[in-house]
Amino acid sequence: MVVTMMIIARWGRAGALYDLVASAAFLTPWSAAWILDLFGSPVDGMSLLLATLFGTVVVMWSIARWYRPEPLLIAIDTVGRALFSIWFVWALTHGQPKILALYLGLELFWGAAQLRALLVGRRAG
Repeated sequence: MVVTMMIIARWGRAGALYDLVASAAFLTPWSAAWILDLFGSPVDGMSLLLATLFGTVVVMWSIARWYRPEPLLIAIDTVGRALFSIWFVWALTHGQPKILALYLGLELFWGAAQLRALLVGRRAG
């Protein structure tokens, strides 16, 4: 059981670190504007507000999962990754930049890795 919890924690922390790195640039309007511009997105006040709200929430959630990689939090995050993946597919099918496919792939990878760790943990518990 202890080894299983360590596996869940390891994958949960790794996913949290990825989210922290991938989302940190959205923490401020200045850095978010730069990132949105790189993606070719129009940059206006509302876009910046939503991008910085996203960045703030994801960074805070990442920190919480880093310090408390508990199965419940990792399970919630795994569901969130599935939803993010749906939104990436939706955006891609509506003409958004193809670079989003890279983020879709990463969300699917981290979601699958966390789900596998959770399922192994459930079987062992």
